[in-house]
Amino acid sequence: MGKHINTYLYGFLLAALISSSCDDGRIYDEPIQVEREGGSVRLTAQLSGQDHWASGYSIVLAGFSDDSEYAKTAKGITSGHDGTVDITLTGIPNEVNQIEICAINRLRKRIVSFYTYDYTEQEDTIRINAGAINASMYNSIQTNVFDRSCTSCHGGSTSAAAGLYLTSGRSYDALINVIADKSDSGMYFVTPCQSEESFLHLVLNTDITANWSMDHIDMVTSHDLLQLIDDWIDNGANEN
Repeated sequence: MGKHINTYLYGFLLAALISSSCDDGRIYDEPIQVEREGGSVRLTAQLSGQDHWASGYSIVLAGFSDDSEYAKTAKGITSGHDGTVDITLTGIPNEVNQIEICAINRLRKRIVSFYTYDYTEQEDTIRINAGAINASMYNSIQTNVFDRSCTSCHGGSTSAAAGLYLTSGRSYDALINVIADKSDSGMYFVTPCQSEESFLHLVLNTDITANWSMDHIDMVTSHDLLQLIDDWIDNGANEN
């Protein structure tokens, strides 16, 4: 009799133990919330000209803060065969207040910007359609150098100083392998792949114009833009 009671008690305790070990309160059904780190934007655009940049530069979607010209975060832009871009930048730091399509150097310093968007972090991904953008190296020089510093004298009015037109649509043909009237040695304005043998380089980087009606040495004061022009020439001086 005692043996049967012991067997019964052993079975009862074993069943209770198994039942207890299987009952975990179904904690795994509780939703797990993971806090997102930073904001995100999704960019669509139609980009051209990004394939002929010199080494050392990258075309990116980047985030900047007001107090810095260095990207806080950046992602390289690649496009389809037709130039279509569809990329998402995630983990954007909260100090970022501007999103840009731009060219940066190896230090992630902004060299030129093609598109800007005032950014405030939101819970959902922000969608940006930037439209058609010419991101070529030469267009960067046209927009940031010639249009800003040169066309007031070189083609912005009815005539162009020294007959040199630097307005959009005319500047490229006026520079490439064209003899500079002011060059005593018959230098071309731009000799592809030879920046230091190009008259444009001398005009912007030396005192060769000191005795002209206008001294050009301080026409472009940004070292980054002067380097951009030289790198464009040394990379073949492509238009697109």
